[in-house]
Amino acid sequence: MAETLSLNQFAPNVPLAGMYVYLANLPQLHNVIVASTVTSTTPLAAGAIVTLDSTSANTNAPIAKQAAVTDTIFGVITYNPIKSTYVGGDRIAIARDGDVVWLPAAAAVNVGAELYFNALNQVTSTVTAGNSIVGKALTKASAAGDLIQVELGFKTTEAGT
Repeated sequence: MAETLSLNQFAPNVPLAGMYVYLANLPQLHNVIVASTVTSTTPLAAGAIVTLDSTSANTNAPIAKQAAVTDTIFGVITYNPIKSTYVGGDRIAIARDGDVVWLPAAAAVNVGAELYFNALNQVTSTVTAGNSIVGKALTKASAAGDLIQVELGFKTTEAGT
C-alpha cells in the first residue's frame, strides 16, 4: 500500500517519492502543463522524471512528459498531498537543478554516487552510457525501493562514454 500524507498533518512521518527533503522556500515551476499524450492508463505521478515535449505548440507554458532514460531532463514532479497522478492538461509543480528530493532506488546506492534513472523513475548508480544523469545520492539505499535523498543535477552523457 502506498504511503499518503494527511492534509491535517504538519509534517510527513515518512518520506514520499517526489517530496522535498528540506522545506525551504525553494523556487519551483508551477506553470508546467502535462502533455496531452499522457493518459489515465499511464499517468504521471510524484517522483516522475520529465522532459519538455518538443512537439507542443503551446507558447504560454512549458509542456512536460515522461522522460526516456536518454532524454534531456527538465525536472522531477514534486509530491502534492491533494493529487497523486496527472494526465494531459494538468498543471504540475516540479523540482529543478539544485533541489533535494526523495526518489526510490532501483538497487543499493552509496552516498555520493552519480545517479541515472530507469523507466520506473527509480535511481541507480549503475553507469549506463548515453543515459541522462539525475543527480547525486545524499543518503544510502540498501535495497531496491528504498527512498533516498537526491540532489538534482541534470546532465546528459555521450553514447560511447
